Amino acid sequence: MACGDTAAWDARGEDIDVGPARLTSALAQDGTLGPDQLADALLARLDVAGGSSDDIAPIVIRR
Repeated sequence: MACGDTAAWDARGEDIDVGPARLTSALAQDGTLGPDQLADALLARLDVAGGSSDDIAPIVIRR
């Protein structure tokens, strides 16, 4: 399961469907990684690995 606040995948001025589609694509490409690696990969693919002007809180859990 991956969740987080919308700042990680939604960008101001973008259509509301673009961010969730980007997140879904990133999860499909990296879904086999462990939680730590998946969180890092998601942040990199969403272009916020270096930080953001907004708070980012990804949560990744594998059971």
